[in-house]
Amino acid sequence: MGKSLRYITDSLAWNVFLLVFGSFVFIIGYNGIAAHHDFIPGATYGLSVVAQKYEPSLSVGQWYFFLNLPLFLVAWKGVSRRFFFLNLFTMGLISLMTSYLPMDLGIQNEMNAAIAAGAIMGAGSGIILRSYGGGGGLDVVAVIMNRKYGWRIGVFYFAINAGVMVLAMAMYVPDKIIISLVMLAISSVVTEYVLSLFNQRKAVRIITNKSKAVVRRITRNRKLHATIIPAIGGYSGGRVDMVYSITDNLRLRALEQAVFQVDPNAVFVVENTFSVMGGNFARPKAY
Repeated sequence: MGKSLRYITDSLAWNVFLLVFGSFVFIIGYNGIAAHHDFIPGATYGLSVVAQKYEPSLSVGQWYFFLNLPLFLVAWKGVSRRFFFLNLFTMGLISLMTSYLPMDLGIQNEMNAAIAAGAIMGAGSGIILRSYGGGGGLDVVAVIMNRKYGWRIGVFYFAINAGVMVLAMAMYVPDKIIISLVMLAISSVVTEYVLSLFNQRKAVRIITNKSKAVVRRITRNRKLHATIIPAIGGYSGGRVDMVYSITDNLRLRALEQAVFQVDPNAVFVVENTFSVMGGNFARPKAY
């Protein structure tokens, strides 16, 4: 089951579906809400919106296409061909949808619009980034800067978005800048949530004197992997083991019961994880 699911998620068809669906959701947020309130998005899309104010002879979609082209030319040798072409596909798709998919969700209140647009655009961005591609040329450049110079991708985008807002100051009133920042903040939170939605697991640490019996129970009965880490009790000085395992919300309660059936005196510690990659879990994104 795990191998067949991984085969599906690694397939080109699945990744193209995520890119198309994520782009459509993103455009619902922008064309349907943000554009009607003149909000400023982030990254290359935000630059396109600001550039369209300076030179309105080109549409936002056309600006997005032209601003991305030099980034792709620079990045041709910096990333894998799959990542490059999937980004290129997404860039063209968003450009076309921006220009030829008009809509209006009818949200009048500006704060409500910022919240809704940020949530919808963030969800779209998260779906796009769940694929083996990305949302445009800046994703490619961000990866290259991270590889060559160790720049964190989040810091890179923060700097780009700060530059977008500085350029926007000449064309927008301060209130519009602030409400756009609200939208970007919500978008960022929702993007992170969507990215972690399918990779989030529970990290479990079990401190016990019956580690072998515990591991035997959870690996055979619960079909989970486990690692035994030898340790020494801080107070008693006696030998004790820590069993480390990864599970999900659905199997957590059953795992807890299995452990205490074997060792009622065990210490059972659960932590939330942002993302679990490798092994039988999700495969790391290949750039």
